[in-house]
Amino acid sequence: MSNATFYSCAAGKTDDAEGSLLFKALGKIEAEHATIWRKILRLPKTPVGNETCYIENVKNLNESHERETRAIDFYKKAAEESDHDRLKQIFKALVDIETDHLHLSEARLK
Repeated sequence: MSNATFYSCAAGKTDDAEGSLLFKALGKIEAEHATIWRKILRLPKTPVGNETCYIENVKNLNESHERETRAIDFYKKAAEESDHDRLKQIFKALVDIETDHLHLSEARLK
């Protein structure tokens, strides 16, 4: 849930116009993920995060890379440990989505 907050912050602060568009798009997707988790966990509303972001686009890209890597690792482990086929499918789909996000940051870090 904190990823949506981070991307929103990065979109507003970054010194790169393309980076701002990228972070805005990623923030929207991550907010959708947070909504899914809110429903699964039966939370009344998505908790508001307080995430640090940067003016320097490269620092935001590095942070994005770390966050997406953690998400991929988490979803892979959850898929492996799940006893329910439908949950395995959801976690594997999230791995694919987060991997796409990772590739977006990697391409811009080169």
